[in-house]
Amino acid sequence: MLRFTLKRLALVPFLLWGIVTIAFFLSHSISSNPLASIVGERNLNNPQIVAAAKAKWGLDESLGMQYLLYLKNLLQGDMGTSFRTRQPVLSDLTTRLPATFELALAALLIGVLLGIVLGMLAARFKGKALDSVIRVLALTGSSLPIFWVGLLFLFLFYATLGIAPGPGRLSARVEPPDFITGFYTVDSLLAGNGPLFYDAFIHLLMPAFVMSLPLLGTVIRMVRAQILQEESADYVRTARAKGLTTTQVLNRHVLRNAITPVVTIIGISIGMLIMGAVLIETIFSWNGIGTYAVESARSLDFPAITGVCLVGGAIFLLANLLTDLAYAVIDPRVRLR
Repeated sequence: MLRFTLKRLALVPFLLWGIVTIAFFLSHSISSNPLASIVGERNLNNPQIVAAAKAKWGLDESLGMQYLLYLKNLLQGDMGTSFRTRQPVLSDLTTRLPATFELALAALLIGVLLGIVLGMLAARFKGKALDSVIRVLALTGSSLPIFWVGLLFLFLFYATLGIAPGPGRLSARVEPPDFITGFYTVDSLLAGNGPLFYDAFIHLLMPAFVMSLPLLGTVIRMVRAQILQEESADYVRTARAKGLTTTQVLNRHVLRNAITPVVTIIGISIGMLIMGAVLIETIFSWNGIGTYAVESARSLDFPAITGVCLVGGAIFLLANLLTDLAYAVIDPRVRLR
């Protein structure tokens, strides 16, 4: 497994280089002028201001030279300076990423844990009313667009019933905790501030649940189908013939084999949840990397766009590597070479 891990890690720099190259040239191929967001529309007719802006941001160089300079700076840990925020892109991403990670990890926990439990219940009560209810929930979660569900939940639970908090990571007039991890729930706990933790937690629940719905539906259907398939296998009949109860057969034999395909879904979902948080962050005013990507794209902020693509690519590569390693841990029949 060590050899396999080292081989995969050795490929990461080349894959990231490819991602950076594609993102750089795609973002620079847009016909619109980024100077409009740098100097403003009114100053575009002023040659002195335009020339000064081009020289400052390196836009007076050829595209090839800009690319080489970007790679040179990137190797030194410099991802450039954002046209829009005037801050280093690395600093912007470091500030925004914890919010997205907190939201995505909460959605992942809800989708996986709740999905496995409901999938097991659906398989256990196959053909009964509970099975039908869970299958409808799974189908609904997989088919409804999450932006529509998010707006519906806000209208119903916040605006109409008033039992859920509004958009944002904290209530209005509530100060965020001191930055330690960037996770408001964790930082408030580390600070020993119970009321602040509760406020951050209830603000996290609804967007995380809405974000988890596609994954929840997929995990429910996959776990149910895998358990029903495994229960008809010979080794399960042998285990029952030895006198094991249904619960013992399920926990000791069926669940472990049935959950292996779910690992693939989880690995893919980690990257998709983090980089696909644009809609949820926009609807719930979540100040994460998704809204940062949208704002950067609107203002043709080339360094920020390339930085987001680079981080997203790194997250996908890491998630895939962890998925491959998890296979070998869960299923001893899998041997990585």
